[in-house]
Amino acid sequence: MAKVIKHIRAGLLNIEVIGTVPQARLGCRGRAGRSCPTSAAQQFYNNKCSWRELELMLAANFGSGDCVVTFTYDDEHLPKDKKSGDALLQKVFRRIRTIRKRRGEELKYIYSTEGFHGAQADEFFGDDHELEDRRIHHHVVLNRVGPGDFEEIRSLWPYGGYVRIEPLDVHYYQELAKYLTKEAREFGRSKVGERSWRASRNLSKYEVEYIEIPSDSVTLSAPTGAVDYVQFTEKNPYGFADCIGARYLMYASRETPAYSYAQGRKPRRDS
Repeated sequence: MAKVIKHIRAGLLNIEVIGTVPQARLGCRGRAGRSCPTSAAQQFYNNKCSWRELELMLAANFGSGDCVVTFTYDDEHLPKDKKSGDALLQKVFRRIRTIRKRRGEELKYIYSTEGFHGAQADEFFGDDHELEDRRIHHHVVLNRVGPGDFEEIRSLWPYGGYVRIEPLDVHYYQELAKYLTKEAREFGRSKVGERSWRASRNLSKYEVEYIEIPSDSVTLSAPTGAVDYVQFTEKNPYGFADCIGARYLMYASRETPAYSYAQGRKPRRDS
């Protein structure tokens, strides 16, 4: 098996993992139908893959100018289940998309619908409110296109409750992904194999590159300009090594401006 560095680029986010690529087996068959329940170890990996895939999709499509929105319902409009709530949320997305389309703007979103967990204090979002206490509500990441987006989003939510809007922090993609998938990991999915989050169809895909390593002695190091560089070695609860790698943010290089608002424009010399 070849030793490689798997390099994933998703917007600002970069993840590098040292591992092996198994050789394709001759005469291997396609995946067979499910014949037994998912093992605890496999379910652990499925849940981890869910939030990791979400983290990459968030980083590839949303940045510091975008927002995280929580939609809740009052008693009169409260949906009976998540499926009904998703249908109501999709109506709101259609309204936002129609308005933006008239202005030549795009709508991109990722969301999860929750309704099982009780009111709790979360280190990422702070205290949940009573309208999220075992009630259907939605956490949505939306692209922001203008300064009036917050007021527009609130005005297009017709189901009572409250609309909480916060700016997306690019330093917390992982925490946000875990937060959006917490109910699926704690309570399980409604259907076997069902994704714990949903998204618009116009999202960009992250890039994956495999770099072959000439020897086992190669180690990872922070590239020039890396921000929030963290190396990791993870193991799952079942005793098997998971991965060795590093994650960091990499901003595009920018030319130094001739002046800034603080410095003011340089005086012009008369000829």
